[in-house]
Amino acid sequence: MIRILGYAGLIPFVVPVWLMIDGFWFGPGLQSAALFGLYAPYLFIAYSAVILSFMSGTLWANGQTTGNLSLAKPAVLMSNLIALSAWSSLLLIYIAPIMTIFPVTLLMLGFISLLWAERILNSLTEVYWLMRLSLTAIVATLHLVVVILMLMEL
Repeated sequence: MIRILGYAGLIPFVVPVWLMIDGFWFGPGLQSAALFGLYAPYLFIAYSAVILSFMSGTLWANGQTTGNLSLAKPAVLMSNLIALSAWSSLLLIYIAPIMTIFPVTLLMLGFISLLWAERILNSLTEVYWLMRLSLTAIVATLHLVVVILMLMEL
């Protein structure tokens, strides 16, 4: 069930990116990329922020249950830092459209940092680690594609 939910969770990442690529290559640009009338890059950022915040909660929980007290406090602090950075990414998109590159990059780094922190905490089984590594690689790549598309649009 976890594997199915994990990979199904990629769909809301892939669809906006596909729309952005379509708008960039075959339409008038990223400004035309929309789903149900909503700007595709903002949908991507919103979903990314929600998932990153949700995943930060798992780091919080793992930090609470670890037997290593020297790692417990940093894990809880890291989970809060990642969740707050995800929230701030939602605010940054309203400052200026050009700033949208920064939230996407911040979210990408958040997913990578979360995976790194969980690995250090050693809270993942080998099978789950391989799945998380795969999912994070795909999600980070999709974020990188969005950043590149935005830079090319400048």
